[in-house]
Amino acid sequence: MNFYWAIVAPILPALTIFLSAVLIKEKKRVGLLFLGVLCVFNIYISLNIINIFRRDYNGDFSIFPLNSCLTYVIFVNVVLLSISFLLIRRLDLFKEDQSIIDVQSFLSKIKEDIFKLDKTTDKFISIFLLFCLFYIVGFLNLYIHEFGHAMADILVGTYYGEIRINIFLQGWASGNLMGDDPFLLLKATIISLGGLILECVFASISLTIILRKKEKNSFTWLLSIVISMLFLNRVALYFTFPQFLNIRSDVLSLVNIGYNPWTLFFIFFPFLILTFALTLKLLFRFYKTSLKSKKKFLSIYFLSLTTYIIILNVLRVIDEFITPLASLSFY
Repeated sequence: MNFYWAIVAPILPALTIFLSAVLIKEKKRVGLLFLGVLCVFNIYISLNIINIFRRDYNGDFSIFPLNSCLTYVIFVNVVLLSISFLLIRRLDLFKEDQSIIDVQSFLSKIKEDIFKLDKTTDKFISIFLLFCLFYIVGFLNLYIHEFGHAMADILVGTYYGEIRINIFLQGWASGNLMGDDPFLLLKATIISLGGLILECVFASISLTIILRKKEKNSFTWLLSIVISMLFLNRVALYFTFPQFLNIRSDVLSLVNIGYNPWTLFFIFFPFLILTFALTLKLLFRFYKTSLKSKKKFLSIYFLSLTTYIIILNVLRVIDEFITPLASLSFY
């Protein structure tokens, strides 16, 4: 299934704007978040316009539809800014709408059900909801990772063909780095590390925003742990061991272009220790401040995480050896 970037790009900021208006009370925080989302959106759009120019038009300005792209970007920005401005102006009335109240109630119930473990049915519901949370964060993590590779392609002067993500959350961004480039090693290194860098930046910003919140509830702590595990811990493991097991990965790509596997191990292993320590600290704070009588939730959490990992790996085996599964391609 293919998605053209120009159609897909506005969906995420629009969704973020809507959810922000639903979940956040203070107008100032909503406004700041809107501005941040629009800035990220415009960076994404600008880099993709450059990518289209390099990929499809080979530097020929005479046929590059720059006016059409600029018109599109201006139109989307005007629409998003107008919606944001109206939402901020009418935020109180917006929150009083019955449909918005229903959405808030639904989201609040989901957050409560995650920690509700009174009956056996409650435990299964909690496992399912945790699995969904892992999958959503995992998909976002993978997209940011592959987007980091794609943007690194653009920043070093080349372009990417597509970003592809499978249903079992394995992805890749196809680049076009030429073999006769005198700076091939440097550019290949930047591209290979692009996913790691963007993941860590996004995770660090997200954790900073979440942990700076004065009043943290159980879901806030849970989300911080999930982000730490699926972003920081996962990427640290991904860059520490696969080269020794010959597993296809970015660190193996670095080995293939000439880096010593043990050098890479000793570079990324301290990062793994730091992320592991951070996750343990978050778990301890979560256990101490939020779980109270629901301490058995930790066992449900790790059971859900194990189930998530097993299911994704089973799907990966099915895709590789039995039948291809669905994948999404972002051009």
